[in-house]
Amino acid sequence: MAAVEWKPLEDIKNGDVLAEDLYDGTSFKVLLSKGTRINEDILKNLEKREILWIPVEGKGEKLEKIRSSIDLDQELLKVEEPIAPGIRLSVPDEMYRGIITSFKDLSEELKVEGRINTETVEHTLAAVVDDLIIQENYVVNLFRKHVSGYLYKHGINTSILSVMIGSTLSMSRYHLIPLAKAALFHDVGLMFLKDPEYVDIGSLSDRDKLLQHTTIGYKILSSKGILQSREILDAVLEHHEKFDGTGIPFEKKGDDINFYARILQIADAYDSLTSTTTKALKLSPYQALKWILARSGKDYDPYVLNAFVKVVGMYPTGTKVKLNDGRIGTVMRTSGVGLLVPVLIIGDKILDLSKNKNTWIVSVIE
Repeated sequence: MAAVEWKPLEDIKNGDVLAEDLYDGTSFKVLLSKGTRINEDILKNLEKREILWIPVEGKGEKLEKIRSSIDLDQELLKVEEPIAPGIRLSVPDEMYRGIITSFKDLSEELKVEGRINTETVEHTLAAVVDDLIIQENYVVNLFRKHVSGYLYKHGINTSILSVMIGSTLSMSRYHLIPLAKAALFHDVGLMFLKDPEYVDIGSLSDRDKLLQHTTIGYKILSSKGILQSREILDAVLEHHEKFDGTGIPFEKKGDDINFYARILQIADAYDSLTSTTTKALKLSPYQALKWILARSGKDYDPYVLNAFVKVVGMYPTGTKVKLNDGRIGTVMRTSGVGLLVPVLIIGDKILDLSKNKNTWIVSVIE
């Protein structure tokens, strides 16, 4: 069996063979089938669609395939490095680790006993919300994650970013806490993809099973009385709906989609694109922002997306940029003045471009 190797599009050569079915990332439809031989026309089409990495057959040692489902039975490893080492974290490290511990314990309790007590995690989420709403400018420096513990870290990252977006939309603490909870639990259905009580394991493909995780999560959380709020439950159920009505499971459109879901689906996408496993597709913060912006009005609510851009700026935390005077810097955060004038770290100095009108960004270094 040929090894699967994920390569950036610019490294793909004519004659390379697609090692897995390739999906377009917006409609769950197969763009190219496994075994397709790549040519110039295909490469141009992929570039037009902004598909930056594809899986091709490797010739060296067998590489690890990307997991089609998430195995949560492994022990959590250390908290991985943040997107931009050297820049402060979105939330204090101790608080972040506390959420991991609480959510991991809850998840194991849910799998083993079929019930959970959410009081501890609710208290922790309230502390996170209180910490975030007093920050004047957000530093979206989320953590990278290892394949072990994927669900826990992804849920936490999505929750943090959702609160940032919600706060920018002037949502009250009363609404931010349930938004944080919805985001934390949004992928809980992934834990039950191997459970025959919820999935017809024998007759469905791995991808078809994966697409059921929203409805499975909803059933688990509602039937066991874990979450009482209809708003939170609907957010879990609808977080893969799309603004143009082509999503799952109901093909809801526009304002008919739960508002919490419209927020957390953007946070979900950004974290998935920027902090994924080493063998899978991984984009820089700047590339991820471009990918999401290209889907405004199609996948994502433009109103919510506008708030997301205010949080991350046009140059998100961790983006490396070149200035008109030749210096290279790393974006630390937005300046709070304009989306195109962030605060940079250059060596050991901080440069606020909103206060330096003779200095500006000329290019992004990918």
